Amino acid sequence: MMNKTMKRSLLDFEPQNNRICKIRLKGRSRNITVISAYAPTNDKDGQEKEKFYENLEEVCNRIPRHDMIIIIMGDFNAKIGNKEYLQPVAGPHTIHDFSKENGNMLINFAIRNRLIIKCTMFPHKHIYFGIWRIPGCNEVNQIDHVLAPSRHSSSVIDVRSCRGPNCDSDHYLVKIKVSERIAILQKIPRRKTRRWEVEKLHKITAQRNKYQKILDLKLKQKRKEKKK
Repeated sequence: MMNKTMKRSLLDFEPQNNRICKIRLKGRSRNITVISAYAPTNDKDGQEKEKFYENLEEVCNRIPRHDMIIIIMGDFNAKIGNKEYLQPVAGPHTIHDFSKENGNMLINFAIRNRLIIKCTMFPHKHIYFGIWRIPGCNEVNQIDHVLAPSRHSSSVIDVRSCRGPNCDSDHYLVKIKVSERIAILQKIPRRKTRRWEVEKLHKITAQRNKYQKILDLKLKQKRKEKKK
């Protein structure tokens, strides 16, 4: 969903499959691309997971290189551990000590594409890191993530979950603050073009003769005007 202001800045909406979609927004200096993704859960087959990341990488490679920022956000079903060796792509602000299989696949994807897992970069209270509540208990996991390219990562200035809004889901709403300005598209009114029924000139002899007489008359008038 997007508000009216964002809608007026929308350049393109492109659904890739049932797990990935992309929108492109008009920016003041450069355009902004946002990708939404839903990764397979941990219990899914390994080939299905690899196929998902292959498709996601293809979408990223098709994005115009001059776009200001690429935000990849969604339910990656991935736990990112709090380890020092992950600092090039992830920060220390996570509620998990170890990365599981999905987390490792997300980390490798981020390394290959020079992305930063931004939701692990901002210090917040513990309750703002939990995004998915495990059914039947109060325990939460941090499995929804936001990724941005390293050269534009400073444009994402905050990521946190919001417990107040009712999303009718077992996931909490994730709020992302981006320091970029969008522009409103100027709609140019289309001129109505008159369609000539040329077929009648070929099929109806009387119509063709009438058209030829009118055309000859107009040509004679033009010649007279030039002589004057």
